[in-house]
Amino acid sequence: MCRKHGVLLLAVLGMLGGMFPETLQAAETGTQRIVEMAIKAGELDGARKGEVRYWSNSPTGKELAEIEKAFNKRFGLNVEVRGLPISAVDVVNRLIVSAQAGQPADGDVMLLSPASLYLLHQKRLLEDYSWTEILGKEFPDIKKRVNRLAPEFRNKGLELYHLVYGIGYRTDRVKKDELPKVWSDLADPKWAGRVAIPNSGAPFSYLAAFPTWGEKKAVELAKSIKGNRAITVKGSPAVAATLESGEATLGITTVGNVEFSKNKGVPIDWTIVPGIVVNPKNLAVTKAAPHVNLARLFIAWLSTEGRPVYERVTWDGLAWPDEDSFLSKHIKQLAVRSDLLVMDTYEKDEIAQKTWQKLSKIYMGQ
Repeated sequence: MCRKHGVLLLAVLGMLGGMFPETLQAAETGTQRIVEMAIKAGELDGARKGEVRYWSNSPTGKELAEIEKAFNKRFGLNVEVRGLPISAVDVVNRLIVSAQAGQPADGDVMLLSPASLYLLHQKRLLEDYSWTEILGKEFPDIKKRVNRLAPEFRNKGLELYHLVYGIGYRTDRVKKDELPKVWSDLADPKWAGRVAIPNSGAPFSYLAAFPTWGEKKAVELAKSIKGNRAITVKGSPAVAATLESGEATLGITTVGNVEFSKNKGVPIDWTIVPGIVVNPKNLAVTKAAPHVNLARLFIAWLSTEGRPVYERVTWDGLAWPDEDSFLSKHIKQLAVRSDLLVMDTYEKDEIAQKTWQKLSKIYMGQ
């Protein structure tokens, strides 16, 4: 091509670009735009190095490192995901105190229950972002992750996984046909002194929040199980540990705790009974996050394409029947007829907290 024709072609292309800028922009994806914004904001350097500050008790250590590795591979980045092991309650307190002092947030990404989301939303401390509009084509599942949340939280967070409470059991001591079929079976004298329960009162404190159960029924059920010489321990992870040690034969705990023990080779498994409590955990980006663009990219990926990685390292999945999750599949295999009782509002959590206060006194023998 001669020089004259080359100049003419460039001129025509430039003119077309001016006439149809949206055509040129369409070639750029949402994730590419986020990366470019991160570069402009100084969140990424020339070597595409940066960081995301992740505030949560789970995952940590090597599990979080695996997630970091998969994230960087997907986007060609060199980002350090710096974990701070901290409870959701402490996250809320730190962010509120920082805001009151007029200081910017120190963290980027948080893993929160709906109750914690509500408190931060009320204080206007969460980033608002049009997830589906900007990233829906690249991450089709992101629409689900947005719409599963209560309306007031949509675009404030993204659903990641569910805590589901079930009955863990020692497979070397109990046959499947001997397992409890309903929660009240744990009060049967044959299980006396053989059942571990968490002092948190879960899932009975949560059951109280649903009309089909109510506080009275939930408290009486918890009392009857405690009265059957149940072994009370501090929290759901401790229940799994009690099953591991062999001190208990059955235990009320979360699926993730049992799966973690199971994959260490412990003869343990889990089942569920009607009254399946689902406690959602959601990702959110804090207002004025120091690495807001990378944080958005990270949680969009982690809640969609990256969720299988999260499941693999944490054993925490999604219970919705239409999800491609080990948790959903296992629940279907157990064929228990029960609706999912989802703790998705602040009001439900308030009832659960009040019931927990009553149950804690019962569990402490007061």
